[in-house]
Amino acid sequence: MRIRFPRRLAAGVLVCLVATLCLAAELHAQQPSAPAARSEQDKQAYRKAMETADQKIADEVKAHSELIKNLEHLTTQIGPRLTGSPQMQAASQWTLQRFRDYGIDAHLETTQIAHAWTRGQDTASIISPISRTVPIRSFGWGEATPGAVTGNVKVVEAKTLADFDNYKGQLKGAVVLMGKPSTLRPENEQADNAYDAVIKPSQGVPQPRMSFRERLQLFKMIAAEQPAVVLLDSDKWDNLFNMGGGYNKYQPSEAPMAFISHEDYDLIYRLQQAGPVNMKVSLNGTFSAGQVPASITVAEIKGTEFPDQRVIIGGHLDSWDLGQGALDNGTGAMAVLEAAHTLKALGWQPKRTITFILFTGEEQGGIGAETFLKNHAAEIPNMDAVLIHDTGTGKVFSIALEDEYETAPLMTEIYQPLQEVFDLRPLSTRVFGASDHVPFMKAGVPGYFCVQKPAHYGQAHHSQADTFDKVIPDQINEGAAFLAAWAWNVSEMPSPLPHHPASVSNNMF
Repeated sequence: MRIRFPRRLAAGVLVCLVATLCLAAELHAQQPSAPAARSEQDKQAYRKAMETADQKIADEVKAHSELIKNLEHLTTQIGPRLTGSPQMQAASQWTLQRFRDYGIDAHLETTQIAHAWTRGQDTASIISPISRTVPIRSFGWGEATPGAVTGNVKVVEAKTLADFDNYKGQLKGAVVLMGKPSTLRPENEQADNAYDAVIKPSQGVPQPRMSFRERLQLFKMIAAEQPAVVLLDSDKWDNLFNMGGGYNKYQPSEAPMAFISHEDYDLIYRLQQAGPVNMKVSLNGTFSAGQVPASITVAEIKGTEFPDQRVIIGGHLDSWDLGQGALDNGTGAMAVLEAAHTLKALGWQPKRTITFILFTGEEQGGIGAETFLKNHAAEIPNMDAVLIHDTGTGKVFSIALEDEYETAPLMTEIYQPLQEVFDLRPLSTRVFGASDHVPFMKAGVPGYFCVQKPAHYGQAHHSQADTFDKVIPDQINEGAAFLAAWAWNVSEMPSPLPHHPASVSNNMF
């Protein structure tokens, strides 16, 4: 899941496909008119039938799930999966075969990215006023340093772009710290959901801060000053690293950039407040010579009555490379695979086509979702809805409506049987964004997000702790059953969910 780094990086940027979305807007007028009112008797019959079906789905997953076996292979035998890497392409090929093993029609859809990136052996140390080795990890798609570079530490604290005027002419050859150390959530404070375990929700009057575009502009302004390197606080307890990057369209960052642990960042900051600090840094990531393929895995069970209408469930198969890509987002991807396995095993024939998508490039702005929308632009009006699973192993306890209140009446009907079977809270009125449903929403398609229990997600997210041992089998298996049941309920709803006008905005939230 893409997450903005508090005071460091805003949310991952989606480079919208303007042509695709314009086509979606043009085709929006072709949407069916509002469905005729249904009798209370019809609604109750639908609810009873869906409760029965959803319970059978849950029972099938409990009895025959292969999710954990598949997830262990993905995280252990294939491992972390940077977009464009050999491991990511191997994962796409492997999942393609797994869908086919289950008797499900599947194929790959492939695009090209500018460069693959491979992490090197990065090193850093404080030279003075103390001598200390500092573990360091390059920013994804971060430019390498020209060998080991040394420089004095300079803290840049800019609340607005105009504030940067105070630093012009002072950063050449410097080791730049991006502001004060983060204020972390108290370790004993429990988050309500996995998303909030990474980003604490605002309380009281929101503090003004730069937009994502402004943050990008600030980085450009810093890079123009030719610093030796830019260091970011990992924003996590216990010396865990964070990871992000690749937002520059898979091109090298404009200056060498790296993360250090919160504890080391705090130490360097405090030393610098007392006097000059000198550091040595060596970043050694490498780039492919040219473009490389990046694939998504697409599978489907064809509908019988409305085969041209799609119900989509998905999760992203790519991951960062510090851990094993287990909770972000091997769990979501394998839950989608297991949902397909379950529905096929039951032998049911849905009214609408159910499509299963394992995305790539979610962590760098959503290139996988963009690729699907571009390839299927003419079909956008018939994409009934999409639901994404992307916050780890914890129990799904709600679905976020994402401000799509025009869909609430039908979504309530679809959701009520799920509440009975899976013990859910009401539909969430929160807006989460930041995952592969957002490009669909921008295209006018109803897009929803699974709201999950934290279950180690704040610790594991984008860190070296994102490993298979964190997986909770019962909860993620239930998540797979939930995805399958939601897809089934939508496929059997007499009326399609209403679309909304397409947008050309590239704001991820």
